[in-house]
Amino acid sequence: MMRDGTISRVAMHGLACALLAGCGGHAFVTRPSNPPPTWVIRNVRVFDAEHAALLDGGRDVIVRDGRIAAIAANGTPASGLAEIDGAGKTLLPGFVDVHTHTGGTASPPWHTDLPAENENLTAFLYAGVTTVLDAGALTPAIFRLRDQVRDGKVVAPHLYAAGPMFTAPGGHPVGLMRGNLPFWARWYVLPRIAREVATPDAARDAVAELLPEHPDVIKVAVDDLVPGEPLIATEVVAAIAARAHESGVRVVAHIGQSRDAINAVGAGVDALMHDVYSEAISDDAVATIAAAHVPVVATIGIWDAVEQLGTLRPESVSPITREIAKPAALAALSVFPNDAVRQQLAIMRKPIHDGHAARRTNVAKLRAAGVTILVGSDAVNAGQFPGAGFHDELAKLVEAGVPAGEALRAATRENARFLGGPRADFGDIAPGQRADLVLVDGDPTADISATQRIVRVWLEGVEMVRHPR
Repeated sequence: MMRDGTISRVAMHGLACALLAGCGGHAFVTRPSNPPPTWVIRNVRVFDAEHAALLDGGRDVIVRDGRIAAIAANGTPASGLAEIDGAGKTLLPGFVDVHTHTGGTASPPWHTDLPAENENLTAFLYAGVTTVLDAGALTPAIFRLRDQVRDGKVVAPHLYAAGPMFTAPGGHPVGLMRGNLPFWARWYVLPRIAREVATPDAARDAVAELLPEHPDVIKVAVDDLVPGEPLIATEVVAAIAARAHESGVRVVAHIGQSRDAINAVGAGVDALMHDVYSEAISDDAVATIAAAHVPVVATIGIWDAVEQLGTLRPESVSPITREIAKPAALAALSVFPNDAVRQQLAIMRKPIHDGHAARRTNVAKLRAAGVTILVGSDAVNAGQFPGAGFHDELAKLVEAGVPAGEALRAATRENARFLGGPRADFGDIAPGQRADLVLVDGDPTADISATQRIVRVWLEGVEMVRHPR
């Protein structure tokens, strides 16, 4: 979430959708009418997520009734099966994005472009992201959407949801929204997007009230994203974590600075939803995170996107971004509407700009200390497009020194196990696993940009029909 008012526009979109009973938009994928229940892809390179490398030679992968049935030697008899030629291509597990906001918009605050939630969801699938965690949305609407997805009523990635963000009274994102939402919307949006808790007792009660919705994780905002915002007390975060853990629910923390990471980990959270983004992470913070075995969702890309607001060069964006983004949104991201907005954002963006190199060094320091790095895009937010932002994040992790195979393992196996536990039935290409798969042209372990050259995407063994914008 950003300081530029995007969250307010996201909330307004959510309110409009709730009142108008749904949002449409471009469908980036559709389901075929009669998909074959069993098929084989021949002579394909297979990514072994456990070992972060390709299996030796070409393989035949057989899929039956939505599951991977076998990984066999090339040329294995498979009479009567629909066949796909995988020569020169690589088969990957479907990507898993563990930090999204599915009801957001990638347009800048000054460009009126209310997003379509269904469009965003299909854009993730178009980009090969077959599972997402929504890390903050209007409640209970996000849980209803999650249940519709699980019931097969909505074409979308497998959806996990946190629901509202827990925060201090007036803390992020509440303070920002109160300053930007019209009075007639505040009464609706604020109690649905956040839970403001001032004491441990209030925190425990608020968690208990949310649990009947079966949140997949609970998210707490520890960062003062807008300088001067109230910060949630560490003992309150500890109360949230303790009450959630009693019911088997994990807690993730939005953090910004080294002190936030230390406080959140000390309070018992299970993951950090950002790396330290505006400064060099302290040695104490690294040691604290590593000692507690807390994974970190790096999200380099979202802060780079904030840096580029008003200055983005549309011709510089990735190929898959061009396939997903509205040209008008890219154009709006490239120019400020006036000097007042330029000056306002200059103040907000300075610490983020100053932290550009540190964000990459911080990932390297955490990795060297043995911290598990997870992959999340924080899309959909200004400048960060659904699905495309995930591929940009992979490229930035490699830029930060993470080997491509390791980044791919994080984006598949590690992310899947974070969401589904050690017995997750997705995130690997192995017999019995869910056939959420992505076929790309080239070898992404040698060139991470190959993940963007998507040829086919399958969700539970059904090939999605892809429609670029």
